[in-house]
Amino acid sequence: MEIGAVANAKNFGSRTAVVFGPVRYTWAEWNDRINQLAHALRALGLGRGDKVAVMLHNCHQFLEITQAAAKIGVITVPLNYRLRGREVEYIVTNSDSRAVICGEEFVPEVASVMDQLAGIAPGGYVVVGESRDRRFRSYEALLAAAPTAEPAEQAPPGLNSMIYTSGTTGRPKGVFRRGGIDPQLLLAVVQGFGLQFGDEVHVVPAPLYHSAPALGSALTIVLGGTIVVMPKFDPEEFLALVDREKVTSSLVVPTIVKRILALPDEVKRRYDVSSMRSLIVGAAPFPLETKRAAVEHFGNCIYEYYGSTDAGLNTILPPAEQMTRPASCGKVLAGTEILILDDEGRRLPPGEVGNIYITNPLVKSMQYYKDAEKTKEAFRGEHMTVGDMGYLDEENYLYIVDRKTDMVISGGVNIYPAEIEEVIYEHPAVLDVAVIGVPNEEWGEELKAIVQLKSGVPASADDLIDFCREHLADYKRPRSVDFVTEVPRNPSGKLLKREIRAPYWEGRTRRV
Repeated sequence: MEIGAVANAKNFGSRTAVVFGPVRYTWAEWNDRINQLAHALRALGLGRGDKVAVMLHNCHQFLEITQAAAKIGVITVPLNYRLRGREVEYIVTNSDSRAVICGEEFVPEVASVMDQLAGIAPGGYVVVGESRDRRFRSYEALLAAAPTAEPAEQAPPGLNSMIYTSGTTGRPKGVFRRGGIDPQLLLAVVQGFGLQFGDEVHVVPAPLYHSAPALGSALTIVLGGTIVVMPKFDPEEFLALVDREKVTSSLVVPTIVKRILALPDEVKRRYDVSSMRSLIVGAAPFPLETKRAAVEHFGNCIYEYYGSTDAGLNTILPPAEQMTRPASCGKVLAGTEILILDDEGRRLPPGEVGNIYITNPLVKSMQYYKDAEKTKEAFRGEHMTVGDMGYLDEENYLYIVDRKTDMVISGGVNIYPAEIEEVIYEHPAVLDVAVIGVPNEEWGEELKAIVQLKSGVPASADDLIDFCREHLADYKRPRSVDFVTEVPRNPSGKLLKREIRAPYWEGRTRRV
């Protein structure tokens, strides 16, 4: 089965494939570049099952890499570009990546851990842009030296990305899948989001290392549409692109919608957004007042969904039901089954809150890379959980109520506190610490550290935040610190996170 770049180049080669600032490629032109990179990766010694780590800001090259790798069966490992050296080193090493492609701005970060990256193939460091570090080869030079012909012995269409999610142990987990694309699930997602073959124009405002923007881009490629890549999100530029490129779809988090709606009315009125057919919102709770304002501005094109990197996309709430079922994140998709279980694994009836367990073709092929214990913990039979709690109604619509795990969602980004707590523990003044999510009107949640200091050893909130700044990516840094005489723990020493969070969420119907 031919899908993606090769099929698009054959069927409508003159149609625009990708737009990135002033750069525009047709499908024929872009497929040539993708083929050149596929040949270049093979010349580096990469083949089926090998991994290539990618650390880039949003750009057309990011998507070229994923498409070229997929053609020859190489697995892409996207890296959050806000990671620091030791975080980069862990993922590149744990994933067994044999090459690293990074932007010129990330060369110092990657170079700082090169001595620890023993598995990289000779010549396997590649830079997009310019670098004086001669250990990095030029991305464009690699392409220029390679042929544009289709690579021989291409891999069948499959799931060729391994995204790392944060773990409750403080170590990220690689979500690894074997197998091809399930046609039933693909069709359910395309139809569920109202996407159309051939004329879809999809704008990507969020970082491509996240699973949701990657999904939106992949669906657009399958449909033979056009991808408009934003280097970074800017609310007015988003509206300008919708107007100028006649954008029909976008996959966003609620924070992006809030920032767009916060623009002055006179700014919003400058741009025609009537081309938008599918504004798809997920990854965090979507407040009703924001939803209403979004419908008022963009029209009846708002979709909501529930999904995760681990379990894929599981529910969709279409525009017609945004106001009739405002608390739901949608109906369970065809090909997916969701069970609500109690702590003993017993199935609960509709309306009763319990642990959300999911199965679908993606789940059945999923494992946490080189972590059999974490994989086993997540599953009950063929169903897995990511730690969310909720209920199903009589018509199989899902409602999210709380999280059993300690995960914090800030601006659509999943953050697990264990790694942050581990860093704060390293501060010489800290005796005990708990990191939680507290309400933030723009981001949904923000990080707060609850700290018990050692007797007679002073430290301020700024001291601890600055300490985190030195050792963690900025999105993992607590925005505030509260000092307590004792951090609540149970007799076995487990942090009582719900008790700690409760005062900050008092009076709110949702606790996430």
